[in-house]
Amino acid sequence: MREGMVSAQTLDDWCLQYKPSRLTILNLKTGQQLQEPSLVAAKYRLEERTGTNRATGETRTFSFKVLERYLAVGEEARAYENTPDVMVFSPFRDGQVAQYGGAEYLFRELIRRVSPKIRILKPALCIKVQEHTTDVEERAIIDLGIQAGARKVLLYQEPLSIILDHRDSFREMRNAMSVDIQPQKEF
Repeated sequence: MREGMVSAQTLDDWCLQYKPSRLTILNLKTGQQLQEPSLVAAKYRLEERTGTNRATGETRTFSFKVLERYLAVGEEARAYENTPDVMVFSPFRDGQVAQYGGAEYLFRELIRRVSPKIRILKPALCIKVQEHTTDVEERAIIDLGIQAGARKVLLYQEPLSIILDHRDSFREMRNAMSVDIQPQKEF
């Protein structure tokens, strides 16, 4: 390998490997529940670019991955683990969004699996957030839910049983889904 060249293997080494969070999606109207790991399989292609440092004049070649398309989510993504040009990753770190595009695709596909075949209304999403979630992270989760196809996103920190007790008293909860992101910090 030439001086200054970064290999694709080095790029993979730079990505920290975390255990995926566990997502639980519950359709509050039908009672259908789905539990999946927060895994996304995506096809990448390798590109190289050459750049010059203005201060030193040194020229370097960098390799980086460019996303082509998402392939699968959840348990189905595990089948792609040893496939060339496919990266399997978790878009969440410690229960927070770390890779927005992958998290949006994951939410969209899992909501589609729990939704009825004929869906007239977009569902409201009730997403459980961690106690240490900042305002910026909450805004990212709200945007993520709306981009994934929800008409409204409600954030909660209480146990799911409290949400289920109050679902009949709130009009927006009639066609709603609950999403619980359970982080796994230990290796």
